[in-house]
Amino acid sequence: MMEVAACIVQEHDLRLVIIAIVVALVGSAATVQLFGRILASQGKSRLGWIVLSSVGTGTMVWCTHFVAMMGFRAGFPVTLNPELTLASLAVAIALAAPGLALAASHRRTLVPVGGAVVGIAISTMHYTGMMAYRIDGIVEWRWPFVIASVLLSSTLSALAFNTFRTSRPGRRVGGCLLLGLAVAMLHFTGMAAIKVSALTLSAERGLSDTAMTQLALGTACAGLLFIGCAAVSALIDGETQNDAYRRMRRMALHDGLTDLPNRQAFNEELTIRRERKGGTSHLAVIMIDLARFKNVNDTYGHQAGDQLLMALADRMTSALLAGECISRLGGDEFAALISYTDRSDLDDFLRRISEVFTEPFLFVRFSATIGANIGVALAPQDGTDADLLLARADLAMYRAKSEHSTAPCFYDATMDDVSRSKRELASELRDAITKGGFELHYQVQAEIATGEISGYEALVRWQHPSRGLIAPMTFIPLAEETGSIIPLSNWIIAQACFEAALWPNQHVVAVNLSPLHLSDPGLIDMVRYALENSGLSPSRLTIELTESAIIHDRRYALEQLVALKALGVGLALDDFGVGYSSLDVLRSFAFDRIKLDKSFVDELETDEQAVALLQAIVALGTTLHIPVLAEGIEVPNQLRIAADAGCFALQGYLIGKPSRKLVDPTIVRSTVCQATSRNLDVSLVA
Repeated sequence: MMEVAACIVQEHDLRLVIIAIVVALVGSAATVQLFGRILASQGKSRLGWIVLSSVGTGTMVWCTHFVAMMGFRAGFPVTLNPELTLASLAVAIALAAPGLALAASHRRTLVPVGGAVVGIAISTMHYTGMMAYRIDGIVEWRWPFVIASVLLSSTLSALAFNTFRTSRPGRRVGGCLLLGLAVAMLHFTGMAAIKVSALTLSAERGLSDTAMTQLALGTACAGLLFIGCAAVSALIDGETQNDAYRRMRRMALHDGLTDLPNRQAFNEELTIRRERKGGTSHLAVIMIDLARFKNVNDTYGHQAGDQLLMALADRMTSALLAGECISRLGGDEFAALISYTDRSDLDDFLRRISEVFTEPFLFVRFSATIGANIGVALAPQDGTDADLLLARADLAMYRAKSEHSTAPCFYDATMDDVSRSKRELASELRDAITKGGFELHYQVQAEIATGEISGYEALVRWQHPSRGLIAPMTFIPLAEETGSIIPLSNWIIAQACFEAALWPNQHVVAVNLSPLHLSDPGLIDMVRYALENSGLSPSRLTIELTESAIIHDRRYALEQLVALKALGVGLALDDFGVGYSSLDVLRSFAFDRIKLDKSFVDELETDEQAVALLQAIVALGTTLHIPVLAEGIEVPNQLRIAADAGCFALQGYLIGKPSRKLVDPTIVRSTVCQATSRNLDVSLVA
């Protein structure tokens, strides 16, 4: 090392040595930038950055070598071979390319190998350049120094590129210094390897010290300019990609309509807040589901709904204080986060969110007033896991929704019990469908004029092995919610056809059809198969459905009804008088029967308007040639009123409750005739 130091101090122009070191360090910093672009690129772009990086690295090494060579004062006339000088630059560039490619490999074991190859490129360039450096004297090579220079260059370069593969700025700066040191140590150790002896002086003087200094300065400026341009291009490309990444990340983490954070951003923020140390001791997760928003979409269209959501997002954002977060999870569902130390801060936040919905939203084409169901889960008392808090806030929100409450609903442990019980029941429901855990009961229907039985309605019953009899109003909505309604409905239709085919009479069997089942493309084939497999005549099967089954997708629903009618199956419009009751549906399709809802019949004895409406519905049915069946007849007075209004048939506890056994026709006939023949006193209360 002492000989190397002596070579630098005694045999070099120190000014040019300093310039050479500056070129090496600046070039190494540029190599870091260019190498970073290789790592961040793929395909043709990656190949292009490898080429540009090899040119930049080779130029840096060559310029450092050339400037330092021009600073070498051999004491003898010196000339340069231009061909070999340019060849040394080409060698540096050509050998640097594979080294950079290996160092950028995904296999980390190849990184130091690639760095070593770059070190070999530095060594090859140096000794090729030395061949171009013609000294008018006898040059002797000291091979230990040559070998040491090559080993130093390769080792330091391997270490440099190994540190380049980290994103930590400190280590990357260290890698830059190592690469610059690899270039400098190669050159000065290599220069210490030569020993020049005097020879008869040539007539030619060679390059003067001034000329060599000028050449060195010119080369340094040109090299730094090129290296700087390459580094700036890498920097610009990196910033462009970073900007694009930031834009894409924002798009990925924000809702495209409202510009609020989306579900992914909300989950990330929730996780960050739960893992943050030294922050506030309490966290509230708040789920918000809009009420009456669907009415806006149905009435004014989805464009109006989008306008409303954007206006709502603006109001919510304006209501937020520092540290509060609100996101749109999708559709009409929102979520909020607030970290707090005092409960009053949470109460104030919930008050501000609730006030967002108090004022109507006014637009050019329409105005709308919507509400919100709000559920709240608190950490740490309701849990610390992010997913658990979300689930419990969701449970609280659904509790508020089921209770039609506008006040925020806080999670409590009983909600989990209800949810768990519901999940267990849904699982048992699926098993019961698979294993045949249901049975059908039949409620009789009779003609009012004669008392003769006109058919039976099939009603499904679930006798649970441990819970006992579970009401249809419990498991039917659950089946619709969990997607089990179609297989259950398929079983009901097939079983009703099979059992009705075994009846000793030819009565009609009526089966209720879920709105979800009407939209099933396999419905028609399933009904056809049930009829063929059971041997039941299609005329003995009646499908009962509510108007809500038609209203969701009117065109497809009517196509399904036409196909059912083509099979020879009867169709009844069920629950007429409540919910959707559109005359247009009656006009669009010729139903075989209208069933008046029980809740409507219940008021016949006490409400004159109910009687007037009954008479109007029967008159409408008569005009359209559709008979009307009064459902839910429980007392003789109700039957008498229905008979006087002109109803064709009845169904209810008066003539028979749902049962596995068919009703005695004599009893039904006697009950009907007795109720309609008596001169009963019908007292109407206005």
